Formats: sequence, C-alpha cells, structure tokens
Amino acid sequence: MEELKERALKILLSNKKEGYSKNLKKNYFYIAPDKEHFHQWFWDSCFHAIVMSKFNFEYSIKEIDSLLSCQLENGFIPHIIFWKMRFKDFFIFKKWWKMEAHPQYKYFTAEIQPPVIGITIKEIYKENQDKEFLKKYLPRVQKYFDYLKKERDPDEDFLISIITPMESGMDMAPQFDLAFDNYSHNPLLTKKKIRNMLEIYKKLKWDIKEIFNKNIFDFEDVAFNTIYALSVDSISNLWELIDKEKAKELKKLYEKIKEKILEKFWDEKDKIFYGIYHKKDKEFKAKVKTISSLFPLCLDIPEYYVNNLLEHLLNTNEFFLPFPIPSVSKDEKSFGPLTDTRFLWRGTTWINTNWFILKGLLRHKKKEIYEKIKNRTIELIKKYGFCEFYDPFSGHPGKAMRNFGWSTLIVCM
Repeated sequence: MEELKERALKILLSNKKEGYSKNLKKNYFYIAPDKEHFHQWFWDSCFHAIVMSKFNFEYSIKEIDSLLSCQLENGFIPHIIFWKMRFKDFFIFKKWWKMEAHPQYKYFTAEIQPPVIGITIKEIYKENQDKEFLKKYLPRVQKYFDYLKKERDPDEDFLISIITPMESGMDMAPQFDLAFDNYSHNPLLTKKKIRNMLEIYKKLKWDIKEIFNKNIFDFEDVAFNTIYALSVDSISNLWELIDKEKAKELKKLYEKIKEKILEKFWDEKDKIFYGIYHKKDKEFKAKVKTISSLFPLCLDIPEYYVNNLLEHLLNTNEFFLPFPIPSVSKDEKSFGPLTDTRFLWRGTTWINTNWFILKGLLRHKKKEIYEKIKNRTIELIKKYGFCEFYDPFSGHPGKAMRNFGWSTLIVCM
C-alpha cells in the first residue's frame, strides 16, 4: 500500500495547477482531474482534497479555498471553474461549455455537482484537528447547503433536484435516459436531448425558477441525495464542536433526508432504490439499476434494506462482476459497458463510487465483502494504473483518461 500512496501523491502533484487568473482576477490552487481535463471540477476537487489531506493538509485547504472563492452570495458553488483557458479550450467552450456558462460569470458554469464538500471538510478536520479551520470554513460550506435546501428542492420534500444529468456527476448514466423519454437507451439520443435542453436553459439565463417551471429535467437522484445526506450529517457533527444548536438543526435535517430517501426511492417489488423524475406534475421512478441504486448502503439504514441491497451487489448477473462495482447492473438492457467510448457511466467501474460503497460496507460491518471489493479495486490500479474508469470484465481502461486524480481515493479505502 505504501507504493500506491507514493504513486497517488505523485499523480496529484503532477496535476496541480496554481497561479493568478486573469479571467477571474484571483489567485488559484487546485488539482485538475487529469492532463486533458485542465479545469477545476467541484466533486473532483472535493475528492482530491480528501486524499491530499493525508499528505499535505495545507494543499487540501488551498483546494477548498479556490472552490469557495467562486461561491456566490446565495451560496451557489459552480460545477466547473475555468481559471485559465488553453487555446483549444476556446473551441470546446464554443461548442458545449458556452451553453453551460453562468449568465453573469462566464468563466464558470451555472450547474452544481454532488455535494461532497461536507464530507471533505470533515476529512480535513480529522487530519488537522484545528477549530480555527472549522470557524473559518464551516459557515461558508453551510451557506452552500442552505442554497441547496432553498433553491433546489422545488417540491419541498427534503430531496434535492438536479436540472441536468451533469449535475449528478454521472453525466450519461442510463437512469437519466428515461427522463428524456429515451426508452431504447440510445446514448446518442440522450446526448442530443441534453444539448437541446442546454440551449433552452441558456435562453432562460439559467433562472432556476423558470427552469423548474419548464419541467424539462427535474430529477431526484439516489446517489446525489445520499451524498447530500452524508454531507449534512458530516457538518452537523462538526457544528457540534462550535455551535450545538446548529448541530441539532442539521441532525434533524439529516434524519428527514434519510427518511425521504427510504420512503420515495425504495422499490419494494425490485428491492432496490430508484431515482425519481418529474413530468407534468407527476413523479416517475427511473427503473434502471445503477450504482446510484446502491448508494443508501452508505447511510445508517435498517438491516432489511442493507440485506436486500447486498443481494443485488453480490449477484454475478448484476453488480458482482470480475472487477466490481459496475456503474450499471449487467442484466439491464442499457448496460454497455462502452469502455471504448466517451459515453460515460454506462457499465464501467469507477474508483470514487467504489470508495463510497466500501465506506458503506464498513459502516454495516460487512468486512468480508469489503475486503473482496477493495482487493479487486487495488488489483485494477496495480494492473492498469490510476485511470478514470475500467472495464468490469477485463479491467482494461479503454478510452479512460490516465493518471486520473480521484482514483487516488484508493489510499483512503
């Protein structure tokens, strides 16, 4: 494991970006996902800061500083920040990112990503045990969660709605096909529908109320909301150290989120969790078994749910493939895995999602299963390096990016 740690640190440092941004008129420091993905991505940065806190917590704090420096007054933190543009970025920007750009701040996007930041702050604090750090950063992180609660829960059911698949962090995952009436699960069709949707959002100037009124894509995702719950629980524990009343308030919110995850996402017939999409004031379950469906394993949920999820996880026709855990169940018609394409999250295995599920297995004292999946995950990295994703049968990374930052989470498993 020591050798893996050394390699992980080397990759993170090789992807380090720092300097002064003429675009945003600010200094920046962050770790890019890889050489190609040059910019700062929200949940990637949160993962990088978690891993870096094991090596150099000053760097992990700088990473979070850069994210928070672009936080808006309402608490919003963007999904991508374009601190510096390369020549080729201008062509990509015109084709795609221009549609996602914030109407007032063109050098970052108008979208969010899974709210890992609460977990990140907790992990950094575990390493530095500095209450001054909490006093400085916790209120700013809290402001982000206040934004989510206020602006991203239009039906006030304690679950957060995402307005594009990219906000899930799992851009082309097939559960989102259904929200676009793409029942054949053709990834090209979903990509086209996303593009059309972004053009409409751009015309609406990314006005969140108008977007929800249009009801093009209003999706309550299982993984996103599980991460939301975990982060709220994390910051409630941190508030306990400096403001006990705030801690109580957040603990109540965590319990409400968890209650709604069990109530709304659980499918008693299939014995698994599915996300919900909204169409014409009605809710529909997106009945595709994906890695997102397993995420509530991370929460302190009753044994009944845990045991049923484990049946799916350990089924060799579903999720327990030679290199688990695939992002889509093998028995789904949408299963790719499409390793040799850039249609992501359609059956490939990812280290960051394995990290979450492994944490959940430990939480429920499923040590034997934890060790099996952890060992196979380590084998992937020893065989092919720190890649963006892997084929769940052969382990080969195909068209995945190499030297990928968040795959260094293996050192935290």
